[in-house]
Amino acid sequence: MKHEEYKELLEVAALDALDAAEGIALEAHLAECATCPAEADAWREVAAALALPMTPVKPSAAVRERLLEAVRTQSPPVHAVAAPDAQTNGEGVAAQTSNVVSLDSRRERRGVIISKPLLTFGSIAASVAIAALAVTLALLWSQNKALKTQLAQMSDSLRQTEQEIGSLRADRELLAAPDARAVALAGTKDATKAQARLTFDQRTGRAILVAANLPPAPAGKAYQLWFIAGGKPLPGGLFRPDATGHAELHDTVPTAGRNANTFAVTLEPQGGVPAPTGSMYLLSAAS
Repeated sequence: MKHEEYKELLEVAALDALDAAEGIALEAHLAECATCPAEADAWREVAAALALPMTPVKPSAAVRERLLEAVRTQSPPVHAVAAPDAQTNGEGVAAQTSNVVSLDSRRERRGVIISKPLLTFGSIAASVAIAALAVTLALLWSQNKALKTQLAQMSDSLRQTEQEIGSLRADRELLAAPDARAVALAGTKDATKAQARLTFDQRTGRAILVAANLPPAPAGKAYQLWFIAGGKPLPGGLFRPDATGHAELHDTVPTAGRNANTFAVTLEPQGGVPAPTGSMYLLSAAS
């Protein structure tokens, strides 16, 4: 075989696809050639790197026909043979046919070698593209979810701010109302430093109590406001002070309590009671 034919066998050998005779011939050539051993090692590395299960793809009929035609048109070796008989002629034809088939077989195997890397790279590229798309979609979904969460939080914060602004505006209107009445409450012996101010609209009954320096309410307890009219206490709203003793209560004074002459704050069960039962912590002067 020619040197180029041995080089073609290197590709097939890397895939362990040589028959026994070709393997022996190639080994003998590698022992003598100065360049083919390095190329054989390179082909083996390529085969190892691209060792993915792929379906062999044969060259098209047109390519196969062109290869066979190229082999047929090559000038055959000339031998001086005297009067060949039919049997000899038949054996020669068979030998030539065998050579053609052998070369064609090698060409087909080479086609498989060439096709495998191409299909492998295509498969890898498709897998990478799909993975990249999946990652991109996951990131977009995560970002969209985060944006929705932030938007919901901002909406809640906006609603809360609007409520606070509305409450402050209403408080300002109450304090400036011509029918507003303001009452000061002082701390009792149970809370000597406590103090409070109750402002309410005698027409609508809308009221605001602002207290300071109240002791913390025990668990299950809350402070309750009372409107005392004609010696009868009427229950008001419940509240709990913060860690500094500050508290605010927005309440509505019942109609009967808008003419009350005394106001008080007691410590009661957290659910509230219809009549005072606990200690008194704030009390106004009788008016």
